[in-house]
Amino acid sequence: MHTKIRTLILSAVIGLASAIPGRAAITIDGTNVQVGGFFSQGWLDGTNNNFPTSDNGGTWDFREEGFNASTTVGSHLRIGAQIFAQKLGNIGNDQVKLDWADADYNFSPLFGLRAGRVKFPKGLYGEALDLDMVRPFVFLPSAVYNPVLRDFSSSFNGGMAYGSFNVGKSNSFDYEVFYGYIPMTPNEGVANFYNSTGLYTASGLTGIKMNSTEGGQLTWNTPISGLKAVYSYSFFSDLRTDGPFAAYAPVNLHTNIDRLTYTTYSVEYLRDAWTFATEFQRTAGNVSYEAPPLLPTVSNGVNWTGWYVSAARRLGEKWELGSYYGVLQDDVNSVPGSTPSQYQHDLDFSVRYNVNDHMIVKLECHDIDGTYQVFNTAQIPNPASKLKNHSEVFAVKTTLFF
Repeated sequence: MHTKIRTLILSAVIGLASAIPGRAAITIDGTNVQVGGFFSQGWLDGTNNNFPTSDNGGTWDFREEGFNASTTVGSHLRIGAQIFAQKLGNIGNDQVKLDWADADYNFSPLFGLRAGRVKFPKGLYGEALDLDMVRPFVFLPSAVYNPVLRDFSSSFNGGMAYGSFNVGKSNSFDYEVFYGYIPMTPNEGVANFYNSTGLYTASGLTGIKMNSTEGGQLTWNTPISGLKAVYSYSFFSDLRTDGPFAAYAPVNLHTNIDRLTYTTYSVEYLRDAWTFATEFQRTAGNVSYEAPPLLPTVSNGVNWTGWYVSAARRLGEKWELGSYYGVLQDDVNSVPGSTPSQYQHDLDFSVRYNVNDHMIVKLECHDIDGTYQVFNTAQIPNPASKLKNHSEVFAVKTTLFF
């Protein structure tokens, strides 16, 4: 334990020593073009299991990079884009991807349209996954925001209608309605959900795709200052995978989820230096498997719930403390929560230090009970012989942004 703490402190010192002058935002002279970006480098170590990714007894393979640019045309049209790369253990491999790129035309406060590669609205922070500077946590609660799924759930290709309206004198609502699809590859984090089932060979699935995703989000800005409530609903249509069947590799195993739904209820309350939040999310669907002629079509439910409560407090201009408790629960089994493989309880403590206007350092510790959605794949190995029901995760993260 003392060795891990010393390593965390050393990592933070290295981050502090790497501080460079910068600016909070950059506007290109003589234009209305604005550019911004961020770079983070972190260190991860788990005491027992590889969670959320492979740490190999402590790893520096934990970083994110992003660069964005935007401009306005006239008084209603905004055009912008962001490229993003990440390294989360064996996920991402610093491959540069188009994170979002859209044209946004705001007809009025009541109605606007956005098209292109659009940020995915899901819960309080679904559209702000890359805004590391606005929260004290290294990882958002995985009960709702699984970090392995960032490449899968951050944005989609399609369109969105949005707007705001008032009801009475003290209530306002923001809405978003969208339609599109999410392109995927077998190398992305979402593949771990399938590769961990044991249905595919060790090499994993060879294809994954969907027909469409659609849904909406409604935010109620209540009469109580700082209090808002959010309802989100979305689903994926015909989420399909293919790959070599574990029982006999020459045969292809095909899976299909006709409709995978996400329903999320969220509340956030800001008061003085405090931030309180809670969210509940239910995921539900029915998956079918077939590998003719060896395996006829069979199906079963895919259902889980996740929730958390969190609190954070700023201490002056430099420090912020945060903590959350999250629960992830398998709802398919006949006796949910009876064994560690059916649940995950995550208690988190975080400390954030603002070095200056363009740099932050975070330290974080997780105490985790249960192994639900702790994957055993080539990307994230957790063989049954080494899997433990209890583990701890330590993280440090330094982020530079402008």
